[in-house]
Amino acid sequence: MAQIGIETISDNISMIDFELSGVKRIGALYLIKGDKTCLVDSGTKESAKKIIKGLDSVKSFPPDMIILTHSHWDHTQGVPTFCREAEKRSKKIVVMASEKAISNLKDQSWNSVFDEKHKYENVIDVEPLKEGQIIDLGGIELEVIDFSGHCADDIALYDKKHKIIFIGDSLGYKFEHSLFFPPFMPPFWDKDGFYSAAEKLKKIDYEKIFLAHYGCLNGKEAQDFPNETVAAMETWWNVFVESDKKGKLDDVTYMREAIVKEANIVMPEVEIAKASMRIMLSLINMGKKIFGKEPIDVGAVQLEGFINWLVKGYKGATQ
Repeated sequence: MAQIGIETISDNISMIDFELSGVKRIGALYLIKGDKTCLVDSGTKESAKKIIKGLDSVKSFPPDMIILTHSHWDHTQGVPTFCREAEKRSKKIVVMASEKAISNLKDQSWNSVFDEKHKYENVIDVEPLKEGQIIDLGGIELEVIDFSGHCADDIALYDKKHKIIFIGDSLGYKFEHSLFFPPFMPPFWDKDGFYSAAEKLKKIDYEKIFLAHYGCLNGKEAQDFPNETVAAMETWWNVFVESDKKGKLDDVTYMREAIVKEANIVMPEVEIAKASMRIMLSLINMGKKIFGKEPIDVGAVQLEGFINWLVKGYKGATQ
């Protein structure tokens, strides 16, 4: 099993690339170390064992607690594996999430909106968090802030002393420091909630933002983020509105081309995590070249899959 990437951000924070969907640098967890250790989100069931191995390598498994920023599968499904492994070591992980998330965690079957074939494990024994509650890690305090919009139960975690904030997926995704993707995911997207969360962020005294997808923003990039992500969401949303009028929402190729044009998207090169998959893709594309066929563009495939999810989020909010 290959070693998962753990990057030191500061003395107290490390970023873990959990290789979402087998791709590097699109999904992150954060390990926070005070007197107690805290993992922000848990990744997927498929990534859990690699994350445990990575945390073991830095002597940080099990963490004292896991705080879930919301109840979508790519943030929650590592929890059961982590808790079972901790129990094998006679340890217990305290799992926390918004009080709004408890019922959504107890029954995770609704995540089938993302993949009907996947089996989602329920997440139980979760401590509910309220807005304004302070989580004391010993030397680090995290304030819980309701950022619902992307999901019905988003929270942000604000460290006032160090002027940093962890916002999960609540205000969207940013890759390669320039590529914005919007967060109107099914089944709980709330546009007004998104705008409210963006306004809340503008009023917070922060220097760094930690995104689940993907990485740490600081300085001017962090300060510009609230306005830029709102503008990006509105650009994408307008593409969906116009495509809906034309009856084109379910034409994924049309949608991809429209979004690339209107949002000026340039997809970065996608790095597949597993060497075996890279070799297989190389061989497949070699064969396609021999027979005069277009090679598989992993970035385009990923983008179309993302668009399919957004279509469901858009329809759920408008139809």
